[in-house]
Amino acid sequence: MDTFLQELIKRKWMILGCGSTAALVALVVSLVLPKEYLSQASLLPSNSKLMDKQRLFGQNIQELYSAYGNAEDLDRLYATMHSATVIHAVADSLNLSAHYDLDGKKNGKAIAQKKLEKNIKLQRTEYGELNLRVWDREPARAEQIANALIRRTQQVFDEMYRAFYERSMSSMQQELNADSSGNGMLRNRIREMQFISMNAPPAFFVMEKPYASTEAYRPMVLL
Repeated sequence: MDTFLQELIKRKWMILGCGSTAALVALVVSLVLPKEYLSQASLLPSNSKLMDKQRLFGQNIQELYSAYGNAEDLDRLYATMHSATVIHAVADSLNLSAHYDLDGKKNGKAIAQKKLEKNIKLQRTEYGELNLRVWDREPARAEQIANALIRRTQQVFDEMYRAFYERSMSSMQQELNADSSGNGMLRNRIREMQFISMNAPPAFFVMEKPYASTEAYRPMVLL
């Protein structure tokens, strides 16, 4: 222990110099880096059972279920919002390749999509909610991206919902066309399906809407 203290005292100026240099470099880099603003939102997944046609045609009130989903619904929401289908659509719709100064560059669109993915963070919380965070150099644009992610995620759920019932209606219609008796029950089922397909349930509930921050979140100069 004494030897260690002696070496520490002996090399104190070298240690202080290295530490000061590292701190100075970190300070300069943090001052040079562009400021990034944070916009965040909080989402609760809806119950997947809301896709069941009984929510519109069921007659047993006591069988109604909660509108809020479970861990599986939360995972489904996470996977959808984090998917390339959503990320690419948002990047294209907001022309982020131009926003990131990538227009005219080789694979500019693909690079913008990757950059957007890095500027997004999704986190499941212990309370069953999905926390969405978006960073951008412009506070209004961070809010715009967050809202676009929310809208596109709901659209993807709507498209999958309609596709599910359209497949069922297509099979029933083929069966009806092959039935010369004009099955009245089957016609009613098809009409029900058509009504249900036009009334898609929400994929999630927005607890906290995105907003534009007034102060930069990154870099943390004091830290």
